[in-house]
Amino acid sequence: MSSVDFSFQPGTCVHGFRVVAVTPVASLRGMAFQFEHVASGARVLHLVCDDAENAFTVSFPTPPPDDTGMPHILEHMVLAGSEKFPVKEPFFEMVKMSMATFINAMTGYDTTYYPVCSNVERDLFNLAEVYFDAVFHPLLTASTFAREAHHLAPVVPNEPDGAWRIDGIVYSEMKGVFSDPESILARDAIRLLLPDTCYGRESGGTPQAIPDLTHEALRAFHASHYHPSNAYIVLYGNIPTERYLAFLAPRLAPFARRAATRLPGRQPRWQAPRFEQADYPVGAAESTVEKTYLLMNWLTGDTRDTVDAATLRLLSLLLLGHDAAPLHRALIDSRLGADLVHSGAGEAGCEMTFHVGLEGAEADRFPAFQNLVLDTLRGLADTPFTDEQIQTAFQQAAYETLEIAPLFPLHTVFRVVGAWMAGLDPLTYLDLASHYQHVRERLRDEPTLFNRLIRERLLDNPHRLDILLAPSTTCEARREAELADALDRRRSALGADERRALAAAAAELDRANGTPNPPEAVALLPQLSPSDIPPDPLTIPTTIETLDGGTALLVNDLLTNGIVYLALQFDLTGLPERLWPYLPRYADAINKFGAANDDYAALAARVGANTGGIAAAAAFRTTVDDPGRLIPVLQLSMKTLAERIDPALDLLGDILFALNPRDSERMRDVLTQVRAENRVEMIQNGSATVRLQAGRQLNAVNYLEHLAGGLPQLALSEAWVADFARGSRDVTEAIEAIQAFVLNRRRVSASVTAPAAATDAIRTRLAAWLARMDNAPLAAAPLAFTPSSQPRIEGLAASLQIAHCAMVLPAPHLSHPDEPLLAIGAHLLTMDYLLPEIRFKGNAYGAGFSHQPLAGTFSLTSFRDPRLAETIEVFRRAVDFVRTAPWSQADIDRGIIGVAKRDGKPLRPAEATSLALHRHTVGETFARRRARRQRLLQA
Repeated sequence: MSSVDFSFQPGTCVHGFRVVAVTPVASLRGMAFQFEHVASGARVLHLVCDDAENAFTVSFPTPPPDDTGMPHILEHMVLAGSEKFPVKEPFFEMVKMSMATFINAMTGYDTTYYPVCSNVERDLFNLAEVYFDAVFHPLLTASTFAREAHHLAPVVPNEPDGAWRIDGIVYSEMKGVFSDPESILARDAIRLLLPDTCYGRESGGTPQAIPDLTHEALRAFHASHYHPSNAYIVLYGNIPTERYLAFLAPRLAPFARRAATRLPGRQPRWQAPRFEQADYPVGAAESTVEKTYLLMNWLTGDTRDTVDAATLRLLSLLLLGHDAAPLHRALIDSRLGADLVHSGAGEAGCEMTFHVGLEGAEADRFPAFQNLVLDTLRGLADTPFTDEQIQTAFQQAAYETLEIAPLFPLHTVFRVVGAWMAGLDPLTYLDLASHYQHVRERLRDEPTLFNRLIRERLLDNPHRLDILLAPSTTCEARREAELADALDRRRSALGADERRALAAAAAELDRANGTPNPPEAVALLPQLSPSDIPPDPLTIPTTIETLDGGTALLVNDLLTNGIVYLALQFDLTGLPERLWPYLPRYADAINKFGAANDDYAALAARVGANTGGIAAAAAFRTTVDDPGRLIPVLQLSMKTLAERIDPALDLLGDILFALNPRDSERMRDVLTQVRAENRVEMIQNGSATVRLQAGRQLNAVNYLEHLAGGLPQLALSEAWVADFARGSRDVTEAIEAIQAFVLNRRRVSASVTAPAAATDAIRTRLAAWLARMDNAPLAAAPLAFTPSSQPRIEGLAASLQIAHCAMVLPAPHLSHPDEPLLAIGAHLLTMDYLLPEIRFKGNAYGAGFSHQPLAGTFSLTSFRDPRLAETIEVFRRAVDFVRTAPWSQADIDRGIIGVAKRDGKPLRPAEATSLALHRHTVGETFARRRARRQRLLQA
């Protein structure tokens, strides 16, 4: 391996690091070098492999002591200035000027992770230097604590005797988290299932408890947990190991070894099941019908017993892994709820968990739900699973062991850290294939293994928690009233001078947060220059073939580990106007109905047995050269194992040519699921909801995106369920009309990333499919849409503790010669204006300015935002900021880097398959991408 240029032997020392182990890692086609820094006790592991996307990560066990969010708030604060880099928000400064393919930090149940990834070596070490100093030598100032955690401020800045509010970025973030019923449900499931451990506390912080956190307690938590003796440093990629050791050695030298933080203890097991009921807010005038969540949860095992954990994951797939899985089907057929939610095997530290949930239910259905789950499990415990069912579960699990997914280095690191902190060999979870092989061996000795586990881990397991989460039209008003009363009491307890002092402190915090770092401070940060950027963007190695009739087949040459990725694309130009809103229903039908001679359950069983999933989605765009040439497409994607390619293609052919949406009872279930999904999605993804709403009248792309993915979908789904006879008829007819419309060979193009034999099979099958399709010339029916330039201001009411804002306006198209410069400007406007004004001063969790060049729009957005009018005013002042922005060439150079990295991320097979097809469709050639890169570098 070219990157291994240093010889390591266990027991020897290199740069102060003792070599603990040298181990081949077959799943990475590489080696693992494990070290311990003798003086400080730091643990270091380098996963050396032939991957240019390198990763540097530092992780700490951070079990939360309470619900104040101490680990989470500390994660924010350590990246807000350090001893070597006393810059306000060096994290965001590095985002501006790094080629990072990933840069962030995350707080889990019991661990905090600080990962960075880049495929530019100098950049990776720049990021590592900033992150190392941040986590071990942060400033943790009082003003940073006030901004990130909480502080008091008058609602009207110049009226300290008026109403007060609590502000804080994490406070706003968690108000958003606790506005989402599915998030509440998932968090309650862990918190209440393991109440006697750290998992019974909220590591992110609850909005009620965050204001109780003190700056002193947070600094003490850092001092006790953020030390090299507690650190797990995991490196990944093709940078030589010796360079990392030489980098780390002088930085770890000042630290002396000390006792490490003990890992969290196990949850004592219960003697009887428990029940909890909670509520979540809906609007005061909103219907609460069929908006209750029902959930059963068990503690089932120990993740450190790797074969047992793999067996439990397989059991989850057997019971719930697809629509035809027996427990999944029993729940849907019961109509006790709309759809499954938060169901399957899970993990919390060393504990394995199992969950079965329904959304769209009623509270009085809980006994029937509980009885159905337990009765179904009893029946399954007494009936051996068929070989076909078991093999389907193994097939589904195989993708976990083989797939080279997006953010692959990061997921690999998480597996390593999870094993290491649990006291296992850090490579344990990188060998999942062997764990599943051991399960196969156990099954040979005990064919009824899964039946026994159903009895032992579920039916006879008293450590079960049942949760009923019900909608409430009053709980949010009650909570807001309690908060207002508490703030009034705090204000009343302060003298006039104290109130003025607090108001002045809040105003000074706003002023400081809106003041940019001086250039001399930013210059302290290690940074790239445009000359460090590769002159050419990364390419996908693609060969374009032309099949009979002119259909393009793109063949992408990437390593897939034996997985086949296929994307079929259908040009929707000329689709009748009435069918556009039904495109998501056709996409749903791919996985929700039967086809050919199979009903939906039989087809779902075939999907589970032969694929890693089939998905469909519509996309709307223009060509790179013509803003007036709309290209609406429907993409159908499938992945399968190479040895399953023939039955997978049989299945896909049946779906394409013989999809059958005429099962009325199944349609009732599907439309009920759609309604439940839309009710949650429009709230969960509120930032997208408001962006689509704001931009819908600007151009055809935005109009169709809103029609197919915005609020119209919620209104339609409510109407379909309310009048099912009409809704069923309309949806069925639309699905069949779309199916007939797309089956024209002139509309088809395809992209495949697969081993050669599977590609041959696809090529042959695709030719046969094309021969069955219509060959009529495409009719270009005009879209009945008239753009509007009239400004609009709208508000959408929802049951949220926090808001989302958007402003969308026309912008130059990708074909404009200044598009690369606009991309730089959008990046700079986000980093230098919107984030300071909306996140740092306004205490929203996020904000951004983006250019959608193929739609011809600019979007200004805020995410989990405590303010409305103030944010809209910030949006309006953006033009004034641009007119007077003091951007130097150094600022622009950083913007060049920030934009160039978007086209420099290594692509994994699934995303490369779709992206190659997108580029081909819109005319984005390599020559054009290279010319854009040159325009960027010369900005």
